Amino acid sequence: MKLKYIIPSFMAIFAMLVGCNDKYEAAYMDELRVSSSYLSLSQDGSSTEFTVKAAGNWEIQNIPAWLTVSPATGSAGETTVVISAPASTKMQTATLKLVSGSVMQEINVVQGKKGAAETATCKQVIEGADGKTYRVKGTVTNIANTTYGNWYLDDGTGEIYIYGTLDANGATKNFLSLGIEVGDVVTIEGPKTTYNTTVELVDVTVIEIEKSIVKILDPVTAPEIKKEGDDFTVKLAFKGNLATTVPDDCNWLRYKTTTVKKGTPTAVVPNPADTAFVKFAVDANDGAGRSAVITFACSSDVASSKVTLTVKQAANVLPHGENPDDPFNVAEAIAKCKAIGPTTDGVIYYAKGVISSISSIDTGSYGNATFNISDDGTDENAITCYRSFFLDNAKFTSEDQIKVGDEVIITGKLVNYKETTPEFSGNVYIYALKKGSNDPGTKSNPFTPEEAIAYIDGGGTDAVYVKGIVSELVKTGFDPAYGNGSFWISSDGTKAGDYLKDFEAYQVNYLGGRKWTEADPQIKVGDVVVIYGPVTKYKDTRETQGKGAAYIYSLNGKTN
Repeated sequence: MKLKYIIPSFMAIFAMLVGCNDKYEAAYMDELRVSSSYLSLSQDGSSTEFTVKAAGNWEIQNIPAWLTVSPATGSAGETTVVISAPASTKMQTATLKLVSGSVMQEINVVQGKKGAAETATCKQVIEGADGKTYRVKGTVTNIANTTYGNWYLDDGTGEIYIYGTLDANGATKNFLSLGIEVGDVVTIEGPKTTYNTTVELVDVTVIEIEKSIVKILDPVTAPEIKKEGDDFTVKLAFKGNLATTVPDDCNWLRYKTTTVKKGTPTAVVPNPADTAFVKFAVDANDGAGRSAVITFACSSDVASSKVTLTVKQAANVLPHGENPDDPFNVAEAIAKCKAIGPTTDGVIYYAKGVISSISSIDTGSYGNATFNISDDGTDENAITCYRSFFLDNAKFTSEDQIKVGDEVIITGKLVNYKETTPEFSGNVYIYALKKGSNDPGTKSNPFTPEEAIAYIDGGGTDAVYVKGIVSELVKTGFDPAYGNGSFWISSDGTKAGDYLKDFEAYQVNYLGGRKWTEADPQIKVGDVVVIYGPVTKYKDTRETQGKGAAYIYSLNGKTN
C-alpha cells in the first residue's frame, strides 16, 4: 500500500472498504404505514399489537414458526395486527416483511431481554452466536438511514451492520439526536442477528461517542467519474496530522495536489480546525466499471480518526448481461440468479426473451405487471419479471400493452427468490418490446389439426406450428433406423379416419430437432404435442414433410 501525505507525518493506516447492503430500509410511505417497526415480546410469552395503514391489499411475509401474526393479510384502510409468541428460554428475533403492491416495509420483532453484553471485536461478533448481546467499539464508516439509525461499524477486524439505534431515552426513530457522524468512534451494545448473510446488531444502545477529528465536507456522496477520466477534489475538515491512502491495485487513481487553510472555523471537528482541498486525477477507462476506496486518516496527541470515500468510474463497454445492447438470454439470466442467491447484488441486468405467461397486469395505482419470459416462449425454463413497469419505466395503462409471444428486453436486479424462483425484482421495467405475431400457425397461436389441413388445402407448404393430441401411432411411432417417428394427431385425441380432421406427423425428429434415440421417452397415445416444420399433402393425407424436416417442438409442455 502506498501512502501519499498531505501534511508530513508518518502513521500506520488500516485500509477500509465500505460495504453495501441492498436490504430494504424501512421508510414512512404514503401507500403503506405501520405504527411501529420495532416490537418486543417478553421471554415468558406475551402479545403486542401494531396498526397497518395501507392504500391497497397487503400481506405480512417471512413469519417464523415461533411467532403468530393475526391477521397476516388485509385490504385498504387501517387494520390492527396482533403478534404473539409462547415462552422461550432464549432470545429470538425476526424481520417481518409487510408488502403492499410495489412497496414494502420491514418490522423487527425481538422476544426476550438483552443479556449481559460481552465485549468483542467485529470479527468475534461475526463468528458469534445469534441472539447474544455484544459490546463493540469501532468507526462509523457509512450511515444508511438517519431515522432509525442504520449504519456500518468497522474496528479493523471486520465490519458489522447496525440495524436500529436507540436514543438516550431508549426510544427508536430519533437517531439524529445522538449526533453520530461518519468517522466517529462509537461504543455500542446490542443483540446479534443474521439477515441472509449480513451480520447485524439490532436496536443498539450507544455507550460512548468519540467525535471524529476528520470529516469529508465535499463531495457528500461517492463521486461518479465518466469513462473518459477526470479530476476531482475532496474537501476535508481535520485537526492534527492528516494522511491519505490509495490502494496499491488502483493505479488509475492518482493523488495530485493539496491546499490547506489553517485554523478554518468549522462545527464538524474541534475548533479551530484546518480545511484541506485534496485533488485527484482519474485515467480514462478502457474496460469494465471500477471503483476504489480512498482512506483519510488524522491523528493528534489525544485522538485518531479515519474516514473513507468510494470513487466509481463508468465502464467503457458494459459487460455481457449488463449492457442493453448485449443482454443475457433467459438461460443465462437464470444461471446468474442462482449464482447471486436470494439477496440482490445491486447490479442492473438485462435479459432478452419471449413472454410465456402473464400473472397480472395492474392498470390502477400501481401500474405494474408480473409475467414470465423464456427463450422458447414456454414456461418450462422461465424467469419471473416481478412487478415490472412498461417501456421507459412508465406505468401500465392498458392490459393489451403486452401479450404472450411478445419479445422483450427486461432490465432490473436479479435474485433467486427463496432460492427457488429466479426473478427480476427491484425497479424492473421493459427496456424494449417487439410485438409477437399472433397469426394462426405461429408459436404463440399454433394451428389445430383442422386448421393445418385447411392451410395445406389452400396451397400452404411453409413451416408452421400445429398442436394436437396423439390419436394413433404409425407402427411403433419411433423408427430407430432413421431416428424419427410418425404418428397421427387430432384435436380431441381420437382417430376419426377423416382426412379433414386427422393430421399426420410424418417422420418427425425429436425435441429440439435432434434425432430420436431409443433412450428418449417414447411417444404414446394421449400425449399433447406441438409440431413445427414444413407441411405437405400426400394423396389424401395432410402431413409434415418427411425425413426429419419437421420436429416435435413440445411434448406435454416440455421443450427439451
